[in-house]
Amino acid sequence: MGAERLPRNTAARAGDPAVPLEAYLDGPLGPYLAMATMFDLSRDPGTLPAPGSQQGVWARWLLQDIGDYRGALQSWLNCLGLGGFLVITVPHAFLYERQDAAPSLRRHPQRRLYTPRALAEEIEEALVPNTYRLRWLGDLDAGYDYRADVPLGQHDVAAVIERIAAPDWGLTEQIKASPPPVDLFEPDRTRVELTARAPGLRILALKLDHLGDFIMGIPALKRLRDNFPEAEITLVVGSWNESLARSLGVADRVEVFDAFPRNSAEEEPDVPGKVALFDAQITGSYDLVVDLRTDMDSRLLLRNIDAGMKAGIGLQSRFPFLDICLPLDTQIQHFDAAWTETIDPPRFSAQSYCRNSPYSIHCPGGEIGEEGPAIVWGPYRALPPGDYLFEPFLEIESGHPGLIACDIALDTQRIAYAVSDTGVNELRFTSVKDHALFEFRLFPVPGQPVADVRFYGGRLSKRGTASALHQSEYLILLVDLVALRLNGTGIVRDIGL
Repeated sequence: MGAERLPRNTAARAGDPAVPLEAYLDGPLGPYLAMATMFDLSRDPGTLPAPGSQQGVWARWLLQDIGDYRGALQSWLNCLGLGGFLVITVPHAFLYERQDAAPSLRRHPQRRLYTPRALAEEIEEALVPNTYRLRWLGDLDAGYDYRADVPLGQHDVAAVIERIAAPDWGLTEQIKASPPPVDLFEPDRTRVELTARAPGLRILALKLDHLGDFIMGIPALKRLRDNFPEAEITLVVGSWNESLARSLGVADRVEVFDAFPRNSAEEEPDVPGKVALFDAQITGSYDLVVDLRTDMDSRLLLRNIDAGMKAGIGLQSRFPFLDICLPLDTQIQHFDAAWTETIDPPRFSAQSYCRNSPYSIHCPGGEIGEEGPAIVWGPYRALPPGDYLFEPFLEIESGHPGLIACDIALDTQRIAYAVSDTGVNELRFTSVKDHALFEFRLFPVPGQPVADVRFYGGRLSKRGTASALHQSEYLILLVDLVALRLNGTGIVRDIGL
């Protein structure tokens, strides 16, 4: 996204849409915002211009939602060339929130409250001395109705920072011979977060699921932010969930990594094959990494992350690199548990005259004898005892009428059989032996013309009880367990985080 003049009649994606952009152009920020090359960060907060490429950058209502405000201010200033201007606007604590201590009651994602003094403190704390000059700082209250019950009119704190060339000389450090006197009077602070200026926890959260499972994990992501309000959270998601992840406002930054294919029905997932790519992209050190996926296939990605503590669902005997483990309900793997599995065509075998693809097995009736061995067979799946239902995905072509027979075998012994000229809906059977080999087979019907059939695999379902907990509940329990271990029992202090 290149630099462009700010539009006068469109609202920014971030900030308070009740205040139109032209209101800022008519005030003290107007000479800066009217620059032809002013870059509006609020249009796409996740995209920064190249270093030194801009003469103007506007960060409208962004800084208050970012945990690492130092890094944000430094990266924004770095986008400017010498002589360029960074314009920052944030909601005014006394005019917008109308309160003097966090958290904000009006904006859930907001981390800090601002007055001009608070904004100036963060700027001076974050930026290298004499690489910038603070050209304007103050309250924006044009049109503000002080009699109204809700904020009407402008209600911002604003600052204009110019980037300058650093001089050859630096500041002289003064070494105090004795500690300063202790003030008996401590002035009231606008922000209660002043005590949290020491670096907080750096948390890496993985939520690599597809859209449906990602949505079910949103309560856990919000719980993570609630449990660690001052932490710097990096959230890693699939590319299909990037926009939604950013809109939640629970993470300071969002990284994109496709550990799974966009359509798992057309491409086999290969998480182990992507570990090296993940390690190369997700770098840095973290105090905590947590995998918010109930399936355990993504847990392998945590192994090489540089983190003081690692958390996920599973058992430490299976994932020895995990420090905090939430075991799944044992009923999920119990003989009484219900489950469903789709078995794709490549897991079955077929006669040589059949035409195989990753999506189907085509058995042309004209090439099949009226009597003979099985046409299709497999997949030799070991089953625990229980009651089962198999639904073959069969399509018998009307242009070549005939019959087709199918059966279910356990350890090569037939236990269910059906004949049809249109397709088979389902086959029910019972396995009484542990680890019996399940096999589905297609046959020609003796003495009858053979149908032209396409086989797309099938669905194998085990009847029984469902898990006691939903995956959303498991993820919330995992986040709460992490918070209990880190905040409640003091493990963070014990291990030096």
